[in-house]
Amino acid sequence: MPFYHKFFGFSRVFIILVIVSSLTACDYFSKLMGSHDDTATTTSENINAVPFTLAVAPNIAWMPWYLANEEGIFERYKSKYGIDIQFIEDDYLGTINKFITGEADAIMITNIDAIAQLVRRDIKADVILIASVSDGNDAILLHSGADPNIQGKKIGVLKDSFRQYLLDRYLIKNQLDFDSVTIVNKAEVDMVSAFNSDTLYGIVTSNPNLSKLLKEPGAKVLFDSREISGEIFDMLIVNRAKLQENPEFAQALLRAWFAVMDRFQGNRRTGTVDAMARLLGMTPADYEEQIATIKFEETALGGLSAIRAGRSMKKIMRHIRYFVERHNLASEEMFNEWVSYPGRVPAILHFNASPLQDFIYKR
Repeated sequence: MPFYHKFFGFSRVFIILVIVSSLTACDYFSKLMGSHDDTATTTSENINAVPFTLAVAPNIAWMPWYLANEEGIFERYKSKYGIDIQFIEDDYLGTINKFITGEADAIMITNIDAIAQLVRRDIKADVILIASVSDGNDAILLHSGADPNIQGKKIGVLKDSFRQYLLDRYLIKNQLDFDSVTIVNKAEVDMVSAFNSDTLYGIVTSNPNLSKLLKEPGAKVLFDSREISGEIFDMLIVNRAKLQENPEFAQALLRAWFAVMDRFQGNRRTGTVDAMARLLGMTPADYEEQIATIKFEETALGGLSAIRAGRSMKKIMRHIRYFVERHNLASEEMFNEWVSYPGRVPAILHFNASPLQDFIYKR
């Protein structure tokens, strides 16, 4: 073979090797910098990650957070956002108390409880996601065969909670006096035994207790959250000072939520439901049945639309305001200092659309 053929043959090989090596190096450094892969981390980045806490109760609708924690989804964003999310499991009131004391920087909470528990304590927080809406997940139950007229009857319910709000809305819709029923304060954990004891005419409860009681003979639904569509919803709230100091905390939280929600819409749904059912100690069939009473916010655009829904949101909050004022659950401040909406000066509880906007348009 002539020398120049060998020369050009070797040259081509050499050039190809240089190009491949360069591309490999570029890919390596891109991953190192986290520019194309959210899961990329380095030791130094992990050391410098700012710790934040998320506290969530093991609620039917909130298991996506538990799955994110179990599968290490929070860990993926240490390098991208410099955020180390420490997950805290507690009962519902425990998570609220941790938020009040500052042990938790973010929690899941219903809209009613956010006002009843946080506003009156002047805990400034931002709502960055309406994660789910009750669509039959909460109900007033009576014993089978009982007269639907509950006037003069004893009803078991956790006082000053979103479940009592449901009872109040039933009374209003049916033009019944609030004093026409006797409220018996019962913790949700005791509701099944209380109902089965026959000492109460009815109860207000939620899943999984609701589903359990309805599978047994002797219970019927008088009224559920479908009758007040959209009024009871679950929110991801963040301590405002912490959010202002490090807005990337919100981005890491939102990305973790929608990472799980993406799986609800594809061929991984079955495995995702199975995993969350397992975390609750339920069968997949039972879990599917119960989440059928919940509307999850599965897309970021839908979430942004929900948090910006000014007219409908204000209408809902007027009902909640009436409940809160009637039961003296908030501070003496005016209502417009309790709650504010996107684009307004933040009140104690502020619906903040900016994190979702940044998530959608800057990612």
